[in-house]
Amino acid sequence: MAIDLQWLKRVIERRKKESGEEGIRLHPPAMVKEVLEFLRVGELGKGVVVDMTVGTGGHSLAILQANPRVEVIGIDRDASSLEVAAERLADYADRVTLIYGDMRDAQRLLMQLGVEQVDGCLIDPGLSLWQMDSKRGFSFLDDAPLDMRMDRASQVTAQTLLQTLSAEEMENLFVQAGERRSDARRIAQAIVKERSRSGGIPTAKALAELVTQIKGLRGGRIHPATKVFMALRMAVNEEIDSLRLGIWEGSKILKKGGRLVVLTYQSLEDKTVKETFATLVQPPERGEERPMLRILTKDPVRPSYQERHQNPRARSCKLRAAERVK
Repeated sequence: MAIDLQWLKRVIERRKKESGEEGIRLHPPAMVKEVLEFLRVGELGKGVVVDMTVGTGGHSLAILQANPRVEVIGIDRDASSLEVAAERLADYADRVTLIYGDMRDAQRLLMQLGVEQVDGCLIDPGLSLWQMDSKRGFSFLDDAPLDMRMDRASQVTAQTLLQTLSAEEMENLFVQAGERRSDARRIAQAIVKERSRSGGIPTAKALAELVTQIKGLRGGRIHPATKVFMALRMAVNEEIDSLRLGIWEGSKILKKGGRLVVLTYQSLEDKTVKETFATLVQPPERGEERPMLRILTKDPVRPSYQERHQNPRARSCKLRAAERVK
């Protein structure tokens, strides 16, 4: 479903005026300079770039500001984030189309707009500050139910997983996200014990406190519950599957010479991008057909020292890029 930005901006402004709502937190988008360079935004004529995870619109805004001839199609499955993006991008409404949907379905969504091929695609699957503040259980401080759904239309929540998975299944889920096996086992067993005793863990804050009790405060910048929360969020939103299939969809809608840029923030995501790119650069087994993509980044590109200092949220970011060759 495409969204009328000007109409939605008026709705949001009226809602804020009536509720007295304060301004929202928006984080600086990561590696903007590098994203614009790899997408060759400044070189495009009347081009189209698809922001396949538009979120609150940070990268899309930079693309629109960098070239007045470029149009942006933004896709996101978080309807609330799309509202923020609509307000943020309203001054460029004549060059922006926002769509509520999943990047795994990008080709069909673009066909509905009459668009078959585009000049560039961007995937940035990171969690935004806006989502952290949305009282959906993403934050350790949320005294709110463990939801963690980006798309409110989906059925499975983090609470669903905590109530239904066995201790072994939870342990494996936490290990996949990077938790140590011994800690993952103790955390999973504690969750099962708590749901047997009291019916479950009611809030995100309660889960964070439980994990902290088990692991202890070890110092450093990372909260003890970080990997547990990440594991649940990724499972609820099928993030690895979405990333893998999103790359395939982006590759299919690119013109020859079009660029695909993907940002990641943790090792499992980066591994998925690397492996999916490798699949797409291998020639098919039939005949002498050429591969679909050419890799532009032998190794992932990292944020500059200056950006890591000014935008700590970008510290772990990695950028990989490829170009459509057939």
